[in-house]
Amino acid sequence: SKIYPTLTATFGSEWNPGIDNNSRLIVLFHPMRDDAGGYTNYGDEYPKVQVPTSNEREMVYLNTRSIATPVLNGLLAHEFLHVITFNQKDRLRDVSEELWLNEARAEYVPTLLGYDAEMENSNLDQRMKSFISSPTDALVRWKNETEDYAGANLFVQYLVDQYGAQILQDSLHSDLTGIASLENALSKLNPPTSFEQVFIDWTIAVFANDCTLGERY
Repeated sequence: SKIYPTLTATFGSEWNPGIDNNSRLIVLFHPMRDDAGGYTNYGDEYPKVQVPTSNEREMVYLNTRSIATPVLNGLLAHEFLHVITFNQKDRLRDVSEELWLNEARAEYVPTLLGYDAEMENSNLDQRMKSFISSPTDALVRWKNETEDYAGANLFVQYLVDQYGAQILQDSLHSDLTGIASLENALSKLNPPTSFEQVFIDWTIAVFANDCTLGERY
């Protein structure tokens, strides 16, 4: 009643009824490594003749350790956005989103849904603590480590705070991917700006965190 209508209205639909001709989304809980919240497998969106390990369903996988935690809804929403992204990028536009931006959009979803409103123990709280402990991790070089998610989260928080969630929508509904898709979305602003300038401003804001220097910082 909250995740599905909000995300589909904001970012567009998943493949529906999908490869299995069933509008339901399958959620599978299973044990994972301690620091994993969940994942999607785009191979599930292809028939077994193409991907033998495919489950031929629209589905997400969540860590059993997350069931009784405050971040469960956010994790489900995060993974569902990946399902939406597959449809919007891979299926409809025949392009694959760069990992860092795919994860950055999904990292913003708990905030969009209000799950980060209470900071303590929220996804944003965890990402901030991780970023503070490892602030020099490269934004676009994705190693699938905790610090990668932390940097992506804080960058996209800044991006939306400054320029609005429309940037994420426009970059998703584009034939371009990664930085190029953000450049295209940022160029439509009045006045337009660039990814390079946004990245520089974010870097300054991270270190300065002082509004007396200007709203960007």
